[in-house]
Amino acid sequence: MLVEYHKIECPFERDIEGSKKIMWNRWRNPTVEYLKDNKWVFTEKVDGTNIRIYWDGHSVAFAGRTDRAQIPAMLNQYLIDTFQTNEVEELFEQTFGEKEVILYGEGYGAKIQGCGGAYRKDNSFMLFDVMINGNYQPRETVEEIATMLNIGVVPIIFTGTIHEAIEFVMNHPKSTISEDDLYMEGLVGRPKIELKDRCGNRVIVKIKWKDFKEFADKHKLI
Repeated sequence: MLVEYHKIECPFERDIEGSKKIMWNRWRNPTVEYLKDNKWVFTEKVDGTNIRIYWDGHSVAFAGRTDRAQIPAMLNQYLIDTFQTNEVEELFEQTFGEKEVILYGEGYGAKIQGCGGAYRKDNSFMLFDVMINGNYQPRETVEEIATMLNIGVVPIIFTGTIHEAIEFVMNHPKSTISEDDLYMEGLVGRPKIELKDRCGNRVIVKIKWKDFKEFADKHKLI
């Protein structure tokens, strides 16, 4: 089954009385708050369009974030050329057999989002998660699959606490994957070990520059 990728939440709540701004240290999820001082692994958040690559045990297919999402023509051709070849299908069959596999990644580059052309002048795919038989895989497996398929994987920026990651983003760092001088959209962080909260939701957060730029001159809060 081609499972849609879950939404990733900001760690803090937003003001519901009109401003919609982030409310500092008003944690959305008590599990995230409990883990805030642990070491998390943070990767660069790529500003593109969500893409799913699906192996059903017999053939490779792909789709956008939802089954109805339209994939830009240039990116669509890149995905066909990269994932729907006989060689790649044989790799999937050899490696996974009849297991269901979903590769989650970001389609990015020219004409994808307003900043796409600053990442690169063509289109590409950056892997960030892998699900096998309904289970998300550790970073080591994600990297191994990216190497096998000769595709990119979102880079790890650093390991640290959530507040350290927020401070990093508030300094508005440059993207580590863009060809031009592009500011980073933000970070995605998860515990070193895959965890779920009491409701069965995956423990994972996003920290975007535009959400925290108003705090950039208030480092004393960290």
